[in-house]
Amino acid sequence: MKINKPTLLCWHAHRAGFEVLANTLTALANESIAIAQVIYLMQQEQHQNLPIPEELQQRVEIKRIDLILNDPTQHEVIYQLVFEKVLPKVKNYQQLHINISPGTPAMHAVWLLLHTGGAFLQTTRLWSSQLEPKTDQTILKAVEFSINTYLAEIHRLKERKTELAVYEPEAKSPKRKQALKRLNVYARLIGAPLLILGERGIGKTRLVETFVAKLKQRDNVVTVACGSLDSELADSLLFGHSKGAFTGANQERKGLLVEANGGILFLDEIQDLPKPTQRKLVRVLQDRQHRFRAMGSNKETSVNIEIVCASNIGLTALSQCLDADLFDRISHLVIEIPPLRECREDLAEDWKQVWKELRTMDNLPEQAPFSSALKNALQNKPLAGNLRDLQKLALLIMAWSQSLTKDAAIDAALSEWKTQQVVLTKPDHEFGEGTRAERINWFKNRLAQWAYEQQGTWGKAGKFLQCTEMTLHNDMKNNKASKAQ
Repeated sequence: MKINKPTLLCWHAHRAGFEVLANTLTALANESIAIAQVIYLMQQEQHQNLPIPEELQQRVEIKRIDLILNDPTQHEVIYQLVFEKVLPKVKNYQQLHINISPGTPAMHAVWLLLHTGGAFLQTTRLWSSQLEPKTDQTILKAVEFSINTYLAEIHRLKERKTELAVYEPEAKSPKRKQALKRLNVYARLIGAPLLILGERGIGKTRLVETFVAKLKQRDNVVTVACGSLDSELADSLLFGHSKGAFTGANQERKGLLVEANGGILFLDEIQDLPKPTQRKLVRVLQDRQHRFRAMGSNKETSVNIEIVCASNIGLTALSQCLDADLFDRISHLVIEIPPLRECREDLAEDWKQVWKELRTMDNLPEQAPFSSALKNALQNKPLAGNLRDLQKLALLIMAWSQSLTKDAAIDAALSEWKTQQVVLTKPDHEFGEGTRAERINWFKNRLAQWAYEQQGTWGKAGKFLQCTEMTLHNDMKNNKASKAQ
């Protein structure tokens, strides 16, 4: 919920903090900005016993936030502190003013980074306050720093399309943070196919439509659900056909490749693409101009597209499903999106996003409901369906909210939701493939490789596992032999 209350956010200046604050309030008033509230950041270890003057408290409402900050010159520490402790309290303020002058240069830099990264609403204004020695008056200047960034683009998208459940780009969990960092790096490489792996319900399509589209600066995303393509019509749907190309082709069809021209062709669940179509797609991928020939046509067409593929199976399994040439061409830049159960630190924000997207009735709470029981469920359940599990829970709470109080609705929904949880099982490829003997050979090979990587030499690896070096070499050979068979 947006808060329309003129608010000043700033650090306490080390020497003349309260005087700086008072002068800034006066200078803003001269700019016809009547501040109603101050969010005042103070270093706990230095100022914890420093009271706020009564005359200031009578002048404006002051909310003091004491922050533990041992070194005010460390950019990353300040950034994390503000991001985690301050932003949640101010991110919905429509009339937020930040005085970036009080504090160290590191603090100034952090305000600029957060502002250009889109952490605040677009209506937020930055100010620089300086004392004019000759007049002994505070001069206030607006700070214009509007560099466009990837983070700002995603945050603006979230503001414009509030109905979309979009990943928070600055994730808290290490695994998601690493995955989004890799996505940020890989997606910027123009002309290179991108492969996104992740379990069902992890939000791969939404990531392509938001993150990847912004990074590649391509707004048009044409999504192809490969599992829905009929093997006989797949070529026609993708590459198009000329009139009379086959029985029933009464008119020309451009095809999805042409439809995606200038944008992104997203092949979802690429492993389900029919084999003959896979072979034709290899030609498109290996050619810089992405040329292809529509069915029944005697000339080639060239399209300007970025190709992104996704799959809900692992890389090893995918290599066995796809045509070898196609796999080789799409598997250079691979991003694995971790499941929700490995990103528990992000679940609270995920839950808010899912609730916001599914809420369609005004009588439902605007903010995602929460309770200790719900928090416990999100932190401990396997969430095998990932975002779909959160969607299911949200809909159950919405349904029960029509006839029960908030807490009773949550409890009723949780009771029903828990009975519907899918049992999480490890995919077959985590235990190798084939017969028992083949899987044992696979394990021995993995164990030998792991020991070698840990110890640095085969001799040390043998001593570590209490076996001979020859045994490890045989384990490697046996696994290769079973694959060849």
